[in-house]
Amino acid sequence: MGRSRLADAVRRARAELEACIEREELAYGPDYYLDVARMEDEGPAPDPCLERFNELVAAVRAYREDGGALGDLDLGVHARAVRAALEDEPPA
Repeated sequence: MGRSRLADAVRRARAELEACIEREELAYGPDYYLDVARMEDEGPAPDPCLERFNELVAAVRAYREDGGALGDLDLGVHARAVRAALEDEPPA
């Protein structure tokens, strides 16, 4: 897959993650992230947007494996979390 197609995949994954977060904020209010953190402290409570986040990380990983630079991607407010997820991965 060409790098431009991989960059498009990153943009789509980011848009899907942001749409998921927006839906959750509409359903649970602006304290969505606080509620998820509180529920995790109380017991297993999956973040409904975790799968979308993992898809974003996978798209970024594919882009980087094709020689793309992380700094070339617009990850918005998710940049720090994506970088942290990539750093936590075991070496290939």
